[in-house]
Amino acid sequence: MNGRKLHIFYIFLLFLVSNFALAQEDVRIELGKKNILLEENFTIKVIIRNTDKSAMSAFPELPSFTKGARQKVFSKNPLGYTITQTYTPTKEGNFKIPSFTLTVNNKDYTNEAFNIIVNSPVDNAEEENETISPEKAKNNAFLAMNVSKNKVYVGEGFRVSLAFYVAESNTIKMDFADDLNAQVDAIAKKIKSPDCLEQRILISDLKGVPTSINGKKYLSYQFFEANYFPLNSKPINIPVVELRMVQTIKNTKESIVFKDTPQTISVLDLPEHPLKDKVSAGNFSLVEQIETRKINTGKSFSYLFKIVGDGNFSTVNVTSPTNDSFFDFYPPEIKENRPNGQPSREKLFRYRILPKDSGQYQFDKYFFWVFFNTKKGQYDTLKSALKIKVLGKTIADKDTDTSNDIFAGIDKLDTSRTETNYQEVLKNISNLLIICMLVGSLYLFNWRRKKKANNE
Repeated sequence: MNGRKLHIFYIFLLFLVSNFALAQEDVRIELGKKNILLEENFTIKVIIRNTDKSAMSAFPELPSFTKGARQKVFSKNPLGYTITQTYTPTKEGNFKIPSFTLTVNNKDYTNEAFNIIVNSPVDNAEEENETISPEKAKNNAFLAMNVSKNKVYVGEGFRVSLAFYVAESNTIKMDFADDLNAQVDAIAKKIKSPDCLEQRILISDLKGVPTSINGKKYLSYQFFEANYFPLNSKPINIPVVELRMVQTIKNTKESIVFKDTPQTISVLDLPEHPLKDKVSAGNFSLVEQIETRKINTGKSFSYLFKIVGDGNFSTVNVTSPTNDSFFDFYPPEIKENRPNGQPSREKLFRYRILPKDSGQYQFDKYFFWVFFNTKKGQYDTLKSALKIKVLGKTIADKDTDTSNDIFAGIDKLDTSRTETNYQEVLKNISNLLIICMLVGSLYLFNWRRKKKANNE
């Protein structure tokens, strides 16, 4: 009987050790999008995995934000919790959020300082009132082109949209023609200037949006939208565009053509500058984030340099810093996003940095980006505001491979060869050994039981 208990305890111990090795507690903090509208919420999420415990401290108070509801969601696969805290902005602006520390299951987790940009909501009705004249109405319906800016700099974007308006009081049935897609493509070719880059925005669903023009209620059907970026200082002339609709009068269908007036956008040349032909033009801001403040030589850390704003992001490129005796910089992971419902975009440059010498360092020497600020009408530079302190012994030369960091020497790896995932191999071998030991233990226990029965 003692032998049976010993085998059961041995099997239980194997599973306990294997589960501990393969499923350790994992906690991370995730921030919501940092470029939001005044009517949107910002969120902080704490994601806890591989444990059924969820004890944590209170979420921080954020300046110019009101703390809202807190939500906790439990999941069985994977095991853990997702705890979400919402924040509502009280005003628009660019807010610096200080670093904060959360205690989760008796362990501290720190999130570095970051910025949140809060924009005022776009009032479509006011924009349309500025550009649409009631004289355009024909049978209580008309075509209208909306141009976001009538004067831009070279490289600065402007938006062009086309919408068909039908008064709610209209008694004549109006329908889009079957060849609407062909008409839209023809309009796009007509609008696009050879002196502009185009970013077409796909509209797949035509929905009537209620709007008011001089007190009269309409349904607006937007069917075309695109952003344009001038390549030179030549004026952009948008010609007359036409849209063919189908109207039904007394059960009789007939075609009717609607037109809009031509428009001109003035383009200003950029002032003289050594980087005049290389910089992006627009309205941008910088958001940066560092993985940890506890930095030691030989241990790499993650650094995020994110550019947020309004402009041609295809031309937004940050020059990677050059390795020196203090740091090694590995090629960044680059990602571009466009938050839903917002005109602004963001481009992320995430670096791995390996410190090689102790001391205090300003990051503005390594991370900066020059652009033309169209809001100020002058050249501007986004610079890192981070100052870090590095501890530890000096790494004389990265070529000696004295660092234990997994990213050390990554620039020398031969990417043409297939690398083995040793962690996955070790995991599979461990599982196989556990199964073999379990089968062996059961076989040994059964053999001893039969032997004992035969002796009796």
